[in-house]
Amino acid sequence: MTQHEREYPELETVLAIRGAIATGQLGGPKGPPGHWLNEFWQIGAALRDHAEILHGFEDTALQELLNTTSDYLATDVP
Repeated sequence: MTQHEREYPELETVLAIRGAIATGQLGGPKGPPGHWLNEFWQIGAALRDHAEILHGFEDTALQELLNTTSDYLATDVP
């Protein structure tokens, strides 16, 4: 079986892709312009950005819930 007939990529290729995604998630350095792993680094960076946006939304929603609950409990009932 030749290299072109392989159904799955080489282990080194898989590890390089996973490493590039992880490096992007952690905000590590991007490769030189035009490097084939940069698109995977960008995927990792997008995942990081998405997680930051989601975390910010969760914090805001939690604070609003706590404020609403606090206001409700502080209301005097006749």
